[in-house]
Amino acid sequence: MRQHYRVIIIDDDPITRMDLVEMLQEQGYNVVAEGKNGKEAVRLTQMWNPHLIIMDVKMPIMDGLTATGIIREHSDAAIILLTAYSQKDMVTQAKAKGICAYLVKPVMEEELLPAVEFVLTGKQ
Repeated sequence: MRQHYRVIIIDDDPITRMDLVEMLQEQGYNVVAEGKNGKEAVRLTQMWNPHLIIMDVKMPIMDGLTATGIIREHSDAAIILLTAYSQKDMVTQAKAKGICAYLVKPVMEEELLPAVEFVLTGKQ
């Protein structure tokens, strides 16, 4: 069942991307693409029409919140935001952009997988 979900991982840190891909693939999720900035997130979303995007906030070229605003114009993909910052104003901005979940780095498998299941179940 999990294989039919198309997932995109967007983070400027290659180690974080690798860890997220590994955690998700071990659970049977179909990670179809990876990117390193918000501009790539927008392009990959248009290309793959994912069910889920897991995206960092602070990235070069275009940050995750800006990318989310653009993505929301043409996609209703579930978006989980990853960040090293847990300030209240960041959470408020994320909710206003339509973020489905918010996880603080470093993300552990026991935090990531329930969030993924929760947002994807809500998309059915």
